[in-house]
Amino acid sequence: MPDPSWQAMQQAQQIHQNHVRHHRAAHDMARAHARHTGAPHTHRPVPHTGARGGGLRGLLVLIIIVGVVVYVAHDPELHTAVGNFARNLLAHVQSN
Repeated sequence: MPDPSWQAMQQAQQIHQNHVRHHRAAHDMARAHARHTGAPHTHRPVPHTGARGGGLRGLLVLIIIVGVVVYVAHDPELHTAVGNFARNLLAHVQSN
C-alpha cells in the first residue's frame, strides 16, 4: 500500500496541474476571442514570484529586514521601544 503522504502529494500536484491547465486554456480562449473581435488583449500574464522566484526584489527585502533587526538590536532605547510596541500590539490583537 502506498504511503498516504506520497498519495496526498501526488493528488495536490495533480490538482495544481489541472488548475494551471485550466487557466492557460481560458487565457488562450480569451486571446483567440480578442483576435476574432478585433479587441485588444489587455491581460498580460505577470511572472509568478513565489518562494523560488523572488529574485532580486526578495533578496533586497531580506537585506532590509536584517538591517533593521540588527540596528534595533544594537540601540538599547530603540530595542526597548520596539519591544514595548510589539507587546502592546500582541495584547491588542489577543484582546480582539
